Formats: sequence, C-alpha cells, structure tokens
Amino acid sequence: MLKKSILAAAGAGATIALMSACGTDTDDTPPQVQPSASTAGQVELGTRDTALGTVLTDGDGLTLYRFDEDTPGSIRCTGPCAEIWPPSLGAPRPDATLSARAGATTRPDGTEQITYDGHPLYRFAKDTAPGQTSGDGVKGTWHVLTVDSAHG
Repeated sequence: MLKKSILAAAGAGATIALMSACGTDTDDTPPQVQPSASTAGQVELGTRDTALGTVLTDGDGLTLYRFDEDTPGSIRCTGPCAEIWPPSLGAPRPDATLSARAGATTRPDGTEQITYDGHPLYRFAKDTAPGQTSGDGVKGTWHVLTVDSAHG
C-alpha cells in the first residue's frame, strides 16, 4: 500500500513538473521535437473561422499559437514545453493573403520554425481536430493568431 502511494505521488509530481515547464527555458539541449505532418518541405498556412475569429492554421487545419515569452531572436519554448506546444517546423507556404507576414526563424536546436508577424508558431497538443482553440489563454501567455481575412 505504501509503495502504491509513493508511486502515485511520484507520478503526480512528474506531471506537475512537466506542465509547469511551459514558459521556462531550463533545458540547454532541447530534445528532438516531432514535426507537424507537412514539415518534410514546406508547411501550408491557411485560416479557419472559429468562435475566437479567423485564426491561422497549419496544413492539417489545426490552430496555430504564439507564446508571449518568445522575443525576436529568442525562442523560450523548448524541452518539455515543446512537447505540449509542438513548434511548426519547416518553411512556410502561405496562401496569397498571408505571404507578406509569414517567415521562419532558427530554433536553439538549429531547426527552422515558421513565424507570422515575427511570432514563432506552435500547435497545442490538446487540440486534436481542426477548429479547436483550447490553448488560447493558457497561463495567460499562449494565444491564437487571429487574422483579418481581408488583409491577411
């Protein structure tokens, strides 16, 4: 009985540590991040209407997010954070209305991450279907990227 209690407490502690890692850069050598489905070459960018407005999406139609703690030249979501918030890796292939604002930056591990208006883009692991926006507002630092469809 004591052994089960110890194991349960250890598992809960590991879960809390993993979830609290988002927003901190505690790992100098980030693990390999699993790329989104279309990172073999270019990643298609598009938009989708949601309850939060028209949001930026990847080639799978999943909502893309920005992280307030990222700054130009400094990506803060690495290590365990990038497991919950997988970065959009590769070169962007935006539609015509998005092309002027799409780009890429280099992550600490040397991979290219797609940007929009200079913001590195991420998925949220709990969004499993197009149109879901459950990552918006997490910890007050994660936000969907809304797009004015008339101006990209």
